[in-house]
Order: sequence, then C-alpha cells, then structure tokens
Amino acid sequence: MDYSKLFEPISIGKMQLKNRVIMGPLGSAMADENHFPTPVQARYYAERAKGGVAMVMVEHTGVQLTGVRSATATGMWDPAGLPAWKRVVDAIHENGARAGIQLGHQGSCTDYSRILGGECVAASHIRCYKIQEKTRPMTLEEMEQFKRDYVKSVLLAVEAGFDTVMFHMTNGYFLASWLSGRTNKRTDRYGGNLENRMRFPLEVVAAVREAVGPDYPLMARLATREVNGGRSLEETRIIARALQDAGIDAIDLNSGSWSEYDWEFPSYFQQEGFLLEDAEKIRRSVHIPIISGGRITEPLMAAQALEDGRCDIISVTRAMLADPFWLKKTEQGETQSIRRCIACTRCINDREHGGLICNVNPFERREEELAIHPTDSPRRICVVGAGVAGLQAASVAAQRGHHVTVVEKEAMPGGMVSQAGVPPLKWEILNVVSAIAYDAEKYGAEFLYNTTATPEWLREQNFDHVIVATGAKPVIPPIPNDGSLAPFTAVSVLSGENWVGQKVAMIGGGWIGCETAEFLAKYHRDITIFEMLDGIGSDMYPAMREKMLHSLEQSKVRVMTGCRVAAFENGCVRYLQDNEEKIAGPFDSIVFSAGMKADHTLEEQLRAVGIEPIVIGNAFRADRIHEALTSAVEATVHL
Repeated sequence: MDYSKLFEPISIGKMQLKNRVIMGPLGSAMADENHFPTPVQARYYAERAKGGVAMVMVEHTGVQLTGVRSATATGMWDPAGLPAWKRVVDAIHENGARAGIQLGHQGSCTDYSRILGGECVAASHIRCYKIQEKTRPMTLEEMEQFKRDYVKSVLLAVEAGFDTVMFHMTNGYFLASWLSGRTNKRTDRYGGNLENRMRFPLEVVAAVREAVGPDYPLMARLATREVNGGRSLEETRIIARALQDAGIDAIDLNSGSWSEYDWEFPSYFQQEGFLLEDAEKIRRSVHIPIISGGRITEPLMAAQALEDGRCDIISVTRAMLADPFWLKKTEQGETQSIRRCIACTRCINDREHGGLICNVNPFERREEELAIHPTDSPRRICVVGAGVAGLQAASVAAQRGHHVTVVEKEAMPGGMVSQAGVPPLKWEILNVVSAIAYDAEKYGAEFLYNTTATPEWLREQNFDHVIVATGAKPVIPPIPNDGSLAPFTAVSVLSGENWVGQKVAMIGGGWIGCETAEFLAKYHRDITIFEMLDGIGSDMYPAMREKMLHSLEQSKVRVMTGCRVAAFENGCVRYLQDNEEKIAGPFDSIVFSAGMKADHTLEEQLRAVGIEPIVIGNAFRADRIHEALTSAVEATVHL
C-alpha cells in the first residue's frame, strides 16, 4: 500500500510541518485546581508526539474562567501557569512534533459559570441543547473585554512556546454561537445576516493578528455544518474564505454541536470519513490548507483523502488515544498492529471521572507505570483463552521475553468480542482482536487453536504460570418455564450457535439486549423487549442510546419497560407491570440478555489439582474491554 502522501511536508503560513498528519484537540479533563496542565498531561501529550505526528494540538483551553467546561479543564489567562504550559510544550517538542493549542470559550455549553456564581454568556440567550443553562447575550462592553482577554491568552501561549494557536469556532461554543443563525438572535450589527454574524469572530481574529504580527501561524476550527437546523455547508464556505482573508493560515474542520452530538463526537453510528465530502467542497473556496478528520481511523483512507485532494492535512484525534503510534506504525509497515479507535465514545463520556479513558488502550495516562521492560528470568507461561484479555496478557508477556503458549478452544481468537462485533455497525470492534493477536504472534507467542486446556494437561506441561482468561458467561435468571419455549442467550444467537423463530421475546433491554434486538430486526424478526427498568439502553452513552432507540423504533421493535417476567407458559410471557399481572405472546423464541458473570470453572478446577492460576479479564470480573485489557497488563507487566 502507498502511504507516501501522509509523509510529505507542508507549511501552515511560515510554519513547516514534517508530514501531513496532526493530532487534533480533545479535552482530557486532567488540569489542576488552577486550570493549569499537570505533569500527567505533559506525559500524555509527549506520548502522542512520540508517535511521529507533525503537530500535537493541545485541547480546548479557556481564555476566561467562566468559559471553561469544568474544574478539570485547562485555562490560559494567568501568567503563573506559564511554567506548567512550558512543560507541556517542551514535552511535545522534545519528541519531534510542533505544539499547537486551541483557545476559546464554552459559551452556553457549560454549567461551570453557574457553579462560580454567574451565568452563561453567548451571542444571544439561546440555551445549549444539552446543558440548558440560563444564558444571556454578551454586552458590547463585555465583547471588547473578551477581545482583550483572547489576545492576552494568545500572547501567553506564544510566550509558553506554542508554535501556533487555533481559534475554537465550532461545536456551538462561544465563537460558533455568533456564526450560526440557530444561536445568534441578535438584532444589532452583530446578528441577522451572515455578514453581521461573522463580524465579532472576525474582530477577534483581527485583534489577535495585530497582536502577534503577520508571521505567527493562526488556525481556526469550524464545523462544516450544523445538521439540526443550524449553519449550512454553503455558509461555512463563505466563512472559511472570510477567515482566510482575515489572516487565518489554515482551517481545521469538524462538525456539529451538542445539538448534533453524534456529529461532534461521532460514534460507530457515523461512517468513517464522513466529513471528507464537506472538506473537499470547502477546500475549493480557499487557498490555505484544509485539515479534516471525521472518524478517520484507517491509514488507507487518510492517504487516499490526501491523494484525491479532498484535504491537505489529516487530523487524527481519538485514534491517537487508541494507539499513539498510529502514524509511526504506518510508516514502518506495521498497520496490522494499529489498535484502531472503535468509536465507542467512552473517552468523551467518562473523562470527567479521572481523565480520559480509552476502551482499547490500557496504557492511557499510565505509560510510565505500565512500561514494558525485558525480563531477567524468562519463564514458560500458558494463557488459557484468546479473548482480548488473554491476547493482551500474551502480548505483554511475550514482549518481556517469556515463552508464551496461548490455548484457545475455538478456531479463532476473540472471545466475547467476536460476538460484540456482530450487531449492525459494530464490526470495527473486531480490529482490537486482530491487532493484539498480531502483536502477540510477532513477539513470539505460540497459539494452539481448537484445543481445550484441561487441568490434567496443564499440570503435565508444568508451566511456571497459568493465566486464566476464559471470560464470562451469560446470566440466565431462574424463571419458571413449562418447556414451550427454548431459552437462548444473546451470546449464543450472535455467535450463530442458536437461531430464533419469527416472534422473539428479548429478556433484558440493556446494551447487549438492544444490540441483539437491532441485529435480529434486520432479519425481519418480530421483537419484543422486556426490561425491569423504566427505560432500555440505560447502560449506553447518551448519543449512542439516542441512535439505538431511533433504530429500534424504525424497526418496529416493541418495548415493555418496568416489568418483571414471572414465567414462560404455553409459548407466552407472563409478567408483572404496574402491580398488575399481564401476558404477552405467543412467541416462537426467548432470548436472555440479563447480564454476564465471571466464569470461574477452570480457576476452581486448577486450584483443586494444586495449580494457583492468575485470573484476569472477565474470568475475574465481568466488565468492559478497557477493564479486561488493564487487568491483563497489570498481571503481566512485572511477571
């Protein structure tokens, strides 16, 4: 494959970039109580710079205290923070990348103003779709102060050593709220027609350009469009030209706002590369570099987008969380080793609970603590189970120099993730399996497929360590059944072991139950979900849940909530709802999706014959991918 276009140099104004891939900005929620970056953030950005990108764009950083997202968001208004910021810049520069920073203000999209005793300010009074805090229009006097504060922040960034500053003009935040007729309801010279709506953001750009001079590179980030009744693509093309004429040297494109959350932070419901068509059109309206991301996780897609002239630079953001060495592995011909982002959106939704978490990268924020070093005493290690936890354990142990044998009863690796990749649009999760398996084999692990590791065989082999990674098994509630309906599980259906009749009762409406119902609905099955809680998909992230509910509604899946199934009788489901006993049916099949529990079978058998196993992943505790991978690394990195 030809990836050479990715590695061609390019200039943004007077700034030379060594290649055409940058890491885009993404809030990490790691700042200290003063909104200064922490040493953990510096290490986090250093790790991304090591991966070979031309530039690391540091996360959205507030220019005023009332404009930050939360207590853990970064701010650039206090000179006392310069040493901390210089530490971040030095960490990026020392690892071969340019350092940029995105500066802006959340506008109506924050509740932090209220926490501080104030209220949100934006172009007008329109509230954020998601947070819905009271918002007031910024006064003319405050607008002048904002321009002064923005210039101050930019000059601090320059003093800290940043090579470029990016204006945050997207996602419905403060500057974006002026550009969009959906959020700008002003009737003075700053509202109404597009020329007026552009006026204040352009004044901010002009003030900054005057302060930094003609040669310092300035960038702006724009949404290509706001699909829910907001700004159009054609308006964006006009804005892009106006920004270019005002002195902006490059435009970085993303899309959406909190009203179009699946455009701003796209999940797997959005196709990869979904912004490239918009980027290509906007590029025709300017002569400065256009940067585009939009769920680009495949190096092939990135290279072809550049070859086709759809954009000039590729922004890879969440894919850099999943694998900081995405670009370096591409350059080295190791694309099979890349852990691709699976667009689960956990990084976005869980980041306020201690910082970014990537489901497929257990080393995130713990790169030093979990660094893999060669062992002084190689040992014989058997890993039982080739799900993601077993593969991760095998990969780390083999990298350390141990002699690793992986025993898997199935013909291919994957475990439960193999079933997780079956529902519609979920195939990308399978990349995790193939990438970790590739690494394990590369470092010398031996795989025995179609093989059952019995306690007797393991004892005969006399391994130094036995790691049990046999995963979890479905929970089947003890509901009385007269035998008229065969009880299947979501796992057995998704694996192809069982198949259903025309009318299906799905017992459990959590994440797995919803995905299984969606999958079966594509086969024109008549599905009814029975859920004890007041709503289905309660364990899903909000934007994904919204998409899932819409998909189920489109597929005419019936949903029964607040009900407890009491029995299966004569092909029907007897259940309690609102203290009233009811009957639904008849059905042809029942499918349980009532959760998972750790499978301790082999662990107990081994202890019975005198082998003390190391138990990891879902065999220890049923949980999500990140937790399974993390337990595998923690168990083997010092073994």
